[in-house]
Amino acid sequence: MRCQRQGGCGGEGADKAGESRVEQKSGGSQVKSFINVSGTIRVMNRVIVVGGAGFIGSAVCRNLLSKGLQPVVMDMLAQYMPQLVPDEARVVALRKRFEGIDGQVIFTRGNASNYGEIHKMLAEHKPSAVIHLGGISITSTSNEYIEEAIESSLQATISIIRAIAAVDSSIRFVYTSSSTIYGDFQYAPADEKHPSNPKGVYAGIKLAGENITRAFCTQLGIPFVIVRPQAVYGPTDTNRRVLQKFVEAAMKGEELQVNDPTNAIDFTYLDDVAEGFVLAATKENAVNETFNLSSGNARTLQELVDILKKYFPDLKVNVREANQNLPRRGSMSIKKAKELLSYEPKYTLEKGVEEYVKHLKENKLFS
Repeated sequence: MRCQRQGGCGGEGADKAGESRVEQKSGGSQVKSFINVSGTIRVMNRVIVVGGAGFIGSAVCRNLLSKGLQPVVMDMLAQYMPQLVPDEARVVALRKRFEGIDGQVIFTRGNASNYGEIHKMLAEHKPSAVIHLGGISITSTSNEYIEEAIESSLQATISIIRAIAAVDSSIRFVYTSSSTIYGDFQYAPADEKHPSNPKGVYAGIKLAGENITRAFCTQLGIPFVIVRPQAVYGPTDTNRRVLQKFVEAAMKGEELQVNDPTNAIDFTYLDDVAEGFVLAATKENAVNETFNLSSGNARTLQELVDILKKYFPDLKVNVREANQNLPRRGSMSIKKAKELLSYEPKYTLEKGVEEYVKHLKENKLFS
């Protein structure tokens, strides 16, 4: 029997009930696998990252590699942008995401909403988990491309779960939701039991995906984890999130357009949220749970402006009224993630902005 296409099986021994452990050496490193009672071999160090070429997905890949795990990326490489030719910042970002690790990541261009494609990926790579980061990640874009938003998020969620059930129902499914499912925060810090009252297409799709994940996975006996991030930012972001727009405008010498400076957002640095996703995919305590992932400390837009003024003293600001179509959020409680996942965010907003500005300056963007 061959565990993978490289190397052979060896070192069999008894493991937990119904499974046998198989170990092999591949490329100088040890690969751990499990044989289920059905005869399916599950490669314990492989994790499929759907949408793994994206902003968050690429950071998850780096984190997986740092822990000795093998990321297997499935991505459509779709670009939701208003111009025909990508700007310089987008090109640099795409290159930087995998700089130094491109030879270590297994990549397949594919569409996870296509059942046949994701089934083939699972059958070939036999991962321990699938992290679903695919889909349109911005509220305004989801409102504009509703059909694509539904396909890339909901249909992909259904196809992945069905494929897991067909290949090996012990594969863990990690679904990416959003803090926007809470709508306007009724209290802060908002914990995972906060009422759901989503505003708009994006938040509605995310909540629908949560319900599909819980119902389908429970029925099919698939272990699942639901993750709710908030306001992720950092180097290589190209999706026009709030902090990206602020930093880039400041570097260009443009006037910042600030909708309600008192609005508080729980900004979360990229590396912190990537760590949270990997913990969700690997920690036993995570199974069948829902987690907030953020810094746990919301900051107002005025505080963000004040931080930016340390780097750009001549920064000009135009204050506007709040956008009523967007939820008014705040701090999220990350107590559950800390207790069950040992999740500990390392970046304050000050430290994160410093890293972000440094990245843009080093790559001579907007200067």
